[in-house]
Amino acid sequence: MDINKVTSALDIWDLLKWLFGLVIFVVGFIIIFWRAIKVFFRLGRNLGRKVFIFCPSGGKRDDGSGKDMKRELGVLKSSGFFDVSNGIITDFHSIEPKDIEGAGIIVLGYRKGMDDFDEFMDMVKKANRPLVVYTFELGYSLDEEHRAKLKDYKWYALSSMPLRLVGDLFAIMASYKYDKE
Repeated sequence: MDINKVTSALDIWDLLKWLFGLVIFVVGFIIIFWRAIKVFFRLGRNLGRKVFIFCPSGGKRDDGSGKDMKRELGVLKSSGFFDVSNGIITDFHSIEPKDIEGAGIIVLGYRKGMDDFDEFMDMVKKANRPLVVYTFELGYSLDEEHRAKLKDYKWYALSSMPLRLVGDLFAIMASYKYDKE
């Protein structure tokens, strides 16, 4: 193909339209690529943050096993993405405020009628960290006073299945911007 024949067939206006389209395409690609890179860098930084898990003892699952979140902890560890080195905290009074403030995400193993919910939510709100309320197989059924307390907080998600918990944690890590960034 001879370039002289092609350029003589096109007038200057056609060349300008083609060049304008190319510039729009390249600029659009750069913008989309840059945003994707920012998300991946944020995710990479945030995956190094600790996941704080609080699950008060008590309650039974539908299959009769305890609601202790050991199964969910195993799923989080086996995914290889999350730092759950602190394990599961079961006693509210053993929670240090620095543990919650230093966590990237807080997971609450919820059961109806649980004690210390209001005090725990106050600690989470003070730290201003994302909270995932894990309801086991309850679906999204919460006590009304607990639901009202949660609705006052903007950084929460409800989760009821182990794989959903992993997905929620991953999505929050990719999208939540921490203060020090």
